Amino acid sequence: MKALDLYKKLPKKNCGKCSLKACLPFAISVIKGDTPLDECLLLSPEEIDIMKPSLVSGDWREELILKLCDEIKTLNLARIAPGIGAEMQGSDLRLSCFGREFFVSPDGGIKTEAKTTAWIRILILHYIRTAGKEDLTGRWVSYRELKAGMVKHSSFVRECEEPLRELFQKDFEKVVAVLVRLGAHMCEGFPTEHAWVLSLLPKVPVAVLYWPDEEEFPARMTVLFDSTADKYLDVESLMFLIEELVKNIGSLVSC
Repeated sequence: MKALDLYKKLPKKNCGKCSLKACLPFAISVIKGDTPLDECLLLSPEEIDIMKPSLVSGDWREELILKLCDEIKTLNLARIAPGIGAEMQGSDLRLSCFGREFFVSPDGGIKTEAKTTAWIRILILHYIRTAGKEDLTGRWVSYRELKAGMVKHSSFVRECEEPLRELFQKDFEKVVAVLVRLGAHMCEGFPTEHAWVLSLLPKVPVAVLYWPDEEEFPARMTVLFDSTADKYLDVESLMFLIEELVKNIGSLVSC
């Protein structure tokens, strides 16, 4: 099924209740595998069941997950756990991601009580596979300062910082509440009083800095990383991580 075919089957009310806020971008996101079909609250469970078999989405993501699982099988999780800020619970590796607990088995299977996405599973498995073990420096750097970050900096601004700025401008209080819900805390020492630090993965803390509109100065948003972030995930994965943060915030704000 193509995105346009799915769009024709949607309610087409643009109710704004999903994270994409409108039916056409929602249909495109579902076909790409970025958004689950059941995020549309106007579809009945019966309608979802009928449409799901026709969706061609996320196949390559599932293939990537299987590939990553094969690599996880070759690793000694107990040896890796201390370096990535995780711990063993029986034979499983326990770690937090977006403020939730995940359990990763020796074969790469992931268990969690909360609903998750293919991207979260990929990021967790990639984080484990990278097996970084650098001590955090507490020195905050921009995305462009990370290894190979300059090449993708404009994409990071467009796909991560700008959407996050728009969310703050739309409903500041709700966004702050969601950040706190995800484990963020306000932090001093930054060039704006609106600064929060949260750990998206145990050894990948980020700082979210927001400057509201002020006379002739438009609102600004910057996401900073500990200088060791590229030792735990490559810059492309770090971009996906922040995109997931934006989606999480957008979804929870619209609830």
